[in-house]
Amino acid sequence: MRRTLTTLAAAVALGTFLIGVVHSADEEELSTDLMQSIEDTNKSLASNIATQNAMGATSDAKELNEMFSQVETFYVHKSDAVDAVELARKSKNLSAEIIRQVDAKAFDKATNTATDLSRACKTCHNFYKKS
Repeated sequence: MRRTLTTLAAAVALGTFLIGVVHSADEEELSTDLMQSIEDTNKSLASNIATQNAMGATSDAKELNEMFSQVETFYVHKSDAVDAVELARKSKNLSAEIIRQVDAKAFDKATNTATDLSRACKTCHNFYKKS
């Protein structure tokens, strides 16, 4: 009898856990903290490019590249977000291009690329950001 109750309790706990996992996966959204970090880092990047702070701009662009990788991974796992995957990849490529441009001291080009990066963010937000 005791073994049956223990088995039943374990089964109920497992069932509750699985329901919670399925429920969480359906409602899972990108972390607000991650998106805020992207926004803050993007602003810092623009400032560092404008002041020709190569070290700061490179650091920001590398951070953005890593964060856009997280965004890409998130949207790859959603079946209905092909555009978001492409925009995340585009953003990763743009941040990598900024690193190359800053390294070459091509700050005017980096400014234009950073503007394209901001536009990619805005485009994604127009489609996927919840109000």
